[in-house]
Amino acid sequence: MVDFTDERKHIHELANHLTIIQGAVKKVLRNIDEKKLALPEEQDRLMKADDYIKRSIEALRGLRAGLHEKIAAYEEEV
Repeated sequence: MVDFTDERKHIHELANHLTIIQGAVKKVLRNIDEKKLALPEEQDRLMKADDYIKRSIEALRGLRAGLHEKIAAYEEEV
């Protein structure tokens, strides 16, 4: 049997990152729509969103590599 505990943890982490990104982007868009721009604050929100995007991409790459390893190990057993 293949254990996917690590993958579940990574998926949970990615979901959290994406939720943070979504909230930051929605806030910037709402401020643009309402013309309440505070450019340094908006820039900070977008920079944080970019940081979470980068972390999510790295986590996805790690998850993909881990899955490939588990699949290869499983195929060798079978």
